[in-house]
Amino acid sequence: MINIINYIMVARKTTVFLMIILIALGTFTFISIPKDAEPDIDVPFVYVSVVLQGISPEDSERLIVRPLETELKNIEGLTEISGMASQNYGSVLLEFDISFNKDKVLSDVREKVDFAKSEFPQDAEEPQVIEFNMATMPVMTVSLSGNVPDRTLIFHSQKLQNEIERIPGILEAPIVGDREELLEILVSPSKLENYNVSLSELIQSITGNNRIVAAGSINKGQGKFSVKVPAVYESAQDVYNIGIISSGEGTVRLGDIAEIRSSFKENESYARINGKPAIHIDVKKRIGENVILINKKIREVGNYYKDENLPDNIYVNYSADTSDYIKEMLSSLSNAISNAIVSVMLLVIASLGIRSALMVGISIPTSFLIAITLLALSGGYVNMMVMFGLLVSVGLLVDGSIVMVEYADRKMAEGYNRKAAYTQAYKRMIWPIISSTATTLAAFLPLVLWPGIPGQFMKWMPFMVSLVLISSLFSALIFIPVMGSLFGKSEKNNRAKLDKEFNFNKLTGFTYIYAQILYKCLKRPFKVLISAVLIVFTLIVLYYNFNAGSQYSVDTDSNQMLVHVNARGNLSPEEKLKLSINVEKIVMNVDGVERVLTSIGSGDGFNVYSAMGGSGNRNDQIASLMVELEPVHERRSADKIKNDILTNAKLLPGIIVEAYKIENKPDTGKDIQLEITSNNQENLERITSLITNKLKNMDGIQEVDNTMPLPGIEWVINIDRELAGRFGADVTTIGAIVQLVTNGILVDKYRPDNSDEEVDIRVRFPEEYRMIEEFDQLRIPTSGGAVPLSNFVTREPSPKITTIERLDGIRIFKIRANTSINPETEKKYLAVDKSNELKDWISDINIPKNVNIKFAGSDEEREESAKFLGNAMIGALFLMFIILLTQFNSFYQAAITLSTVILSTIGALTGLMIVGQYFSVIMTGLGIVSLAGIIVNNSIVLIDTYNRLKDQHEDPIETILHSAVQRFRPIVLTTATTMIALVPVALQITIGWFDRSIEFGGLMAAWWVPFSTAVIWGLGFSSVLTLFLVPSLLAIPIYTNKSKYKLVRLFQTKTHRLSR
Repeated sequence: MINIINYIMVARKTTVFLMIILIALGTFTFISIPKDAEPDIDVPFVYVSVVLQGISPEDSERLIVRPLETELKNIEGLTEISGMASQNYGSVLLEFDISFNKDKVLSDVREKVDFAKSEFPQDAEEPQVIEFNMATMPVMTVSLSGNVPDRTLIFHSQKLQNEIERIPGILEAPIVGDREELLEILVSPSKLENYNVSLSELIQSITGNNRIVAAGSINKGQGKFSVKVPAVYESAQDVYNIGIISSGEGTVRLGDIAEIRSSFKENESYARINGKPAIHIDVKKRIGENVILINKKIREVGNYYKDENLPDNIYVNYSADTSDYIKEMLSSLSNAISNAIVSVMLLVIASLGIRSALMVGISIPTSFLIAITLLALSGGYVNMMVMFGLLVSVGLLVDGSIVMVEYADRKMAEGYNRKAAYTQAYKRMIWPIISSTATTLAAFLPLVLWPGIPGQFMKWMPFMVSLVLISSLFSALIFIPVMGSLFGKSEKNNRAKLDKEFNFNKLTGFTYIYAQILYKCLKRPFKVLISAVLIVFTLIVLYYNFNAGSQYSVDTDSNQMLVHVNARGNLSPEEKLKLSINVEKIVMNVDGVERVLTSIGSGDGFNVYSAMGGSGNRNDQIASLMVELEPVHERRSADKIKNDILTNAKLLPGIIVEAYKIENKPDTGKDIQLEITSNNQENLERITSLITNKLKNMDGIQEVDNTMPLPGIEWVINIDRELAGRFGADVTTIGAIVQLVTNGILVDKYRPDNSDEEVDIRVRFPEEYRMIEEFDQLRIPTSGGAVPLSNFVTREPSPKITTIERLDGIRIFKIRANTSINPETEKKYLAVDKSNELKDWISDINIPKNVNIKFAGSDEEREESAKFLGNAMIGALFLMFIILLTQFNSFYQAAITLSTVILSTIGALTGLMIVGQYFSVIMTGLGIVSLAGIIVNNSIVLIDTYNRLKDQHEDPIETILHSAVQRFRPIVLTTATTMIALVPVALQITIGWFDRSIEFGGLMAAWWVPFSTAVIWGLGFSSVLTLFLVPSLLAIPIYTNKSKYKLVRLFQTKTHRLSR
């Protein structure tokens, strides 16, 4: 491989041309590659829902959920199945292993659902199978509002929806807050009785006249003619003219006994924006599309439609625009990367001079752009974790180039011409550079295998770092020697020679100071080892006693919040609207709030904003407010705004308000989450209530809720079947009469000329009859005449069950709570501390054996991530040991190199303790594992140099001193470049070189701090000790062998004397 340099040097122009091509290709790729905020995660969930209007939760569990569970539980790869039985529907949520084959799973689920359909009630609607993907979340919400009739807003929203869905790259744009059209047939029970029209006759007349008749064709030999019988309804007038009964006096039409009107379905939900009624269009893009370009086109289409079609009193607003966040994130991280590059280049220039520094600088854009090209070829795209991977790589990718350029610079200072100097540098440094890159890759590559949803989120950073390291290796071994042989020049001639003609007395500056201290250490290596052990032990004890605690992820600022409004009782939609408007006014008046989107009465089922916030819906939720905040540098922190909202909302009676920041991180939901499962309903309710009350009484806990049934009533209609049979009535007829009082009977559908959607035709009683007391007055038509319904029907109130939840076939209740702010520290209480406190309390109470308690959410994810990171560290150390053993062919030297990993870990923990930071399982843990691959590079270069110089000195101690002094500058330089690249990130400072701005903090600034802090302190601490400890450890065998030799000589002398 070393001979490759000869071919490269011969074909230098070809190599330069190749570099230019790769840079151009990388630039084009970076411009065109898709960009998103968070990684697109194939969430391993499939949701199956079956709607059946009027079904109760108990019947839904028995007739829908259980058949689905029975069929679906044996699908391959299924890890968990959650069932939910509620009013009007039943559903199951299937969770699979993260490595699932989505296409196969969806095919299997649909096949099993088809089997289960045969056991559903006959009136159940077609099951819906929905797959989840983070990439299909709305990228923007377009809202129409104004002081106009609902029909006008709905008309324009549908037209605008069609225009938006025509944009290439748009998946769908569902409308939220509109009302479905309805053709109501209001029939009075007295008229039915007076005209002697039964309900079945009425329904038969309506459905029998709305049919497509296949009349066929006529062939008379002179031609063939088709016969058309137009018999479907096209307008309300067609329904009005239906004949119900005929007699000698004429025909009674439907319009004579009923009021027929085009209307809307009763409003169960409302949409609002900034306190005004509105209709929202949630726009979703296709997977892989560029969000920034898509959202720009959405605004163009919306603005054009507004200018061409909308009157002045209808307004179009754009909110929840993810491209704004992506632009801010890309700008912030791009500036951070620029800062890191500038800092690294200034340091390299100060150490090597401008020309040599430019040689190192070439590797930065070259490696970045080659890595971006490789990312695109692998099917990837740019997201926040990819950008952070580039930021982390700035200090790492120049290490190989620095080692190469520094050695060649030294050779040119000693008199070599630049071609010979870089050829010599290549031959001398190729294996240390390859080995160092390989050990760093060994630390990062196992992180790509991070399991679960957190792994899908986090894996992009180590993956991108790995691509950059591979690219930097290619750059350091191919492009740097060529560019150096063409343009390289040392700016420091007659430098002290540190190779063959090493002279301790000619050293100057910091190198001389270092050599003096090291020489004293090499005389007492055992004392150095003992001192290092004592330092490490002392720091471990200090961290154990004075650490700030740990948490799963990182608390960051946010530009969006969710506010949930919760209230209990049998509330009508109008009452929900009134209560929600009160909360809406409070939120809008809080300083720092820019825009509020309100969704009222849509708490059931899947909610987009709740999924984004990861908070989940409470059973008593009546409204959700999507709150957009002002730009981060123009307002207070989101936590302070949240506290103001909660404080002000406490003054409202009868409602509970909860607020959540929408944070872009892998952990979801409330801080503390428990799952209680049991087949014994009584024990399940008792234990759930017990733990809920405990949480409510714990200090530092707030926003406690559970999924137990809410207090409420429902009316149960009891039918005496025997007595009803005597009067010639049955359950079907009675049920139809009851439906006339409630939601009405869906008898048919028709498609008006002015609509693209089918419209329901529903028969019901007029509003004055739609009251619970009317059940006692209703008369049911039978063969013997009209009979009072009260003769065989009774009604009674019953406790209402809103939802029944199941987990793997067992009933489940969930308990959720958040930690509050500690008034002494003004920081949140740590969730892990409160979880441990609760676990201790649970272990002391008597829990029935048939009740199972599981801590879920971030608590569960924290344990899984900590376990993986521990295994990843072990795997990385094993891979590095194999690489080191292959290079050094020495177990001792490999062990010395890996000992620096311990020092880096202690250094990282010490840094957290000094600055008072929490230990973030994800980011700090990631930093410590990454350190393992970074820190060993210094030892590799030093020990490799020692092995090369062993034959040049008679005194092995002098060899160690010579090796350490020769590698002092590159070790300090490579360490400093990695540290200085991350210092601005750790301090949350970003300098905008193009817009001449300085940013302190930011939306995602706090996210990277734990990682940067761990790397900076771990690398700095271990590097300082490495410069003295590793040479001392290399000296220990020398002194041990000398002592052993002296003992042998002493033994031989005494033996010789005895023999005489």
